[in-house]
Formats: sequence, structure tokens, C-alpha cells
Amino acid sequence: MVFSPLCQLNGGCMGCCGHDFISKEKTKEAIDKNTEEFALIPEKDERSLLTFRDRAYTSDLRDGVCRNLIKKDGCFLCPLHPALNKKDLRIGHCDVNFLCDTAKKFADWDEKKQQRFTFFIESRKLDNISYSMQMSSGSLLAEFTR
Repeated sequence: MVFSPLCQLNGGCMGCCGHDFISKEKTKEAIDKNTEEFALIPEKDERSLLTFRDRAYTSDLRDGVCRNLIKKDGCFLCPLHPALNKKDLRIGHCDVNFLCDTAKKFADWDEKKQQRFTFFIESRKLDNISYSMQMSSGSLLAEFTR
């Protein structure tokens, strides 16, 4: 599993949980709908989580958003993620090694440049969805490097 400090910055990035996000509003609606469907699962055990996961094909996104992305306690998360389970239930459904181009470039920078980028992001005071969409599109990276 690949990880970048940028994945947890600004309340967490969910840029890897979709493609071609349509708009902030549509993204929020999609996550809300996923959350409603997740709430219908009575038992949150491995079997029911896999059933939730397999209710749609990997490529069957809801307005550009993975159907497994939900909101809980004000945070966006994947209930299949290994941080929440004994094993990674995303395997076979998601690209668990995905890393956006911004995170890849960030990994190659020296610590000082990484800190400047982190401060740059924090100064933007973006909400979670805007942060994720701008990380995914590369617009934050482009603005920073200008």
C-alpha cells in the first residue's frame, strides 16, 4: 500500500476514490448517497462489507466518485480500508497502490520544499472536497510551482 503525508493533510484527501469529479456539489451528493446505502447494512462484519463493496463494479462510479466512499463523523473514509479492518478489503476492487501525480512529485522534493507546499495547502483553508478535487486535478501543484 502506497501512502503520502498529503493523503491525511487538510482533513484527508479522497482524490484516489474517484475520477473526473463533476463538481463539488455532485461529489457531496454522491458521498451522501453512499453513506445512506452504507447505513442500511445491519452488521459491519467482513462479509457484509464485501457485499457492500460488490454492489457495484469498480468502474461504476457515482458522479465520478467510488461507491464505497462514505462520510462518518464529518470525515470522508472508505469502510474497506485496512486502517478500519483486520485486512484490506479494497484488494480486488480498487487500485490500492494509487498515488496522485502531486503526491509522487512531493515525495521527490527535499524536506524544505515539502514543508513550503504543506504550508501553502494549509493557507488555502480548503474544505475536504475542494482539497481532494484540486489534489486530484493537479491544480494545487500547478499553482504552487508557478
